[in-house]
Amino acid sequence: MQEKLGPAAVRVVPLGGLGEIGMNCLALEQRDGIVVVDCGTSFPESDLGIDVIHPDFSWLVENADRVRGLVLTHGHEDHIGAVSFLLDELDLPIWAPAHAQALVEKRLRERGVPLEEVRFREHRVGHPFDVGPFEIESIRVAHSITDATALSIRTAAGVVVHTGDFNFDPDPPDGEPTDAARLEAIGDAGVALLLSDSTNIDVPVRPGSEREVGDALRRIVSQAEHRVFVVMFASNVQRLLSLGEVAVETGRKICLLGRSLSTHTEIATALGKLNFPSNLLVDPDQARTLPRDKLLVLAGGSQAERTSAMRRLASGEHGQMQIDEGDDVVFSSRIIPGHERVVFAMLCDLLRLGAQLHTRVTNPGVHTSGHAGRSEQTRMLELIRPKAFVPVHGTLHHLLRHAELARELGVPQVEVIENGSTVVLDRESGLSRGRGIVHGKVDVAIGGERISAEALKRRAEAGRSGYALVSVVLGANDKLAGPPAVSTRGVPVADDDEAVVRAVARAVAEQLSAGRKRRRSGLSVEEEIRRAARRVILEHSGVRPQIEVQVHRVSDL
Repeated sequence: MQEKLGPAAVRVVPLGGLGEIGMNCLALEQRDGIVVVDCGTSFPESDLGIDVIHPDFSWLVENADRVRGLVLTHGHEDHIGAVSFLLDELDLPIWAPAHAQALVEKRLRERGVPLEEVRFREHRVGHPFDVGPFEIESIRVAHSITDATALSIRTAAGVVVHTGDFNFDPDPPDGEPTDAARLEAIGDAGVALLLSDSTNIDVPVRPGSEREVGDALRRIVSQAEHRVFVVMFASNVQRLLSLGEVAVETGRKICLLGRSLSTHTEIATALGKLNFPSNLLVDPDQARTLPRDKLLVLAGGSQAERTSAMRRLASGEHGQMQIDEGDDVVFSSRIIPGHERVVFAMLCDLLRLGAQLHTRVTNPGVHTSGHAGRSEQTRMLELIRPKAFVPVHGTLHHLLRHAELARELGVPQVEVIENGSTVVLDRESGLSRGRGIVHGKVDVAIGGERISAEALKRRAEAGRSGYALVSVVLGANDKLAGPPAVSTRGVPVADDDEAVVRAVARAVAEQLSAGRKRRRSGLSVEEEIRRAARRVILEHSGVRPQIEVQVHRVSDL
């Protein structure tokens, strides 16, 4: 049971993004309403057929009558990817910057959601709007995507500032730097609580700027003798702008490889954020006819995702494009923690093809993060000067380090919470710990259906030890009407040894012939078969596979 809130109190309820990287989703609750900020996904670290992971929305569903709306800060998947899943549970209005709204609309169309049933409201910087009892103003911030915003939210307990993802790049290619003057003015007026991005707290000073990355890419492309492949995060419109300029200056055409890159380019162009010359882009068929020194290929797949363009190029399985000896491949990206092994394997595949690699290791200037480093996080705290601070967007390590920074800078009240934990901000008593709420993660399979924990457990077990199917036909008194049929998949030894399969079938037949023993054991026929099969497989292979038993009775046929 959750605590009752006073008339001058607001509760911070993180459903995702605190205690982890990604899946950002946070709610602010007061007596007369709830507003949700961002609704993102994360991606699986293992390949068990999971497509995406989104927050458990149970708490929001339980309080559906008080949820006034969803506000999105920007269009990255870890902030918007779960919107369609939330709309499966709740009918609520959505306020979003134009770029984020266009991306969400595309995702909804892909899932077959009629857009006329979705209540979109665009929010623009400098135009305050109300979400139920909350008065909200969006503030422009620089980030590795266009149209990124911070939020100033007037609540019953005072002003709460949510930075979203930000940095203080002074001159980003899209001409939209962080509005430090407005942030400072909000700080001057008084801020009760700051919620700020912790992702890069371990980076003392964020190296480089987007324009400097553009200069580094320009040098590489201008010196290249053959094709140049640039591997990048698809959503980085800032970098797309720079690469467009580089292509024009060096007399190259651009070929986009990857669905996400095409999507972001199309949407940014439609919104006037990206203005490539009409003849700059070529499709893969046209690209193959161009001289090698006249082509710049932009590819997705920086994390070596299994079906990505770059992974298929590295393995020589793309079909529409290939990397030849002497081509330059630039990784204008970073490795997300957890992907190191597969990314380095892909790099080695590229070296075997004879590619000349450029990475952050060999050329640090080819990438910069969109997230504020420690020095920029310091500047945000100094501009806002909040009475209280709660770090967001990061693992527990990141949150604790960011909290230490706030204390060093003299913020009076600082609390660290993770998903499911809460804090209550009261206008009189300040910040205090609140009660926990129901939270968790929902795994979604390729195709859009939820995967249960039990199903994932079975998939993991099958991946470790393999799978065996035993099928029997029984007649009267449960006597075998024919020999058992046995097949295995992924079971060491058994898959390649017909003698082992015959031994399993023989053991099952012998067990079924001992009917009186089975009746005394109290086990079902299916369980007796499963135990007999597992025993033989264990003896030969040393593993205990998942065993599926199918029993067909003559009377049922």
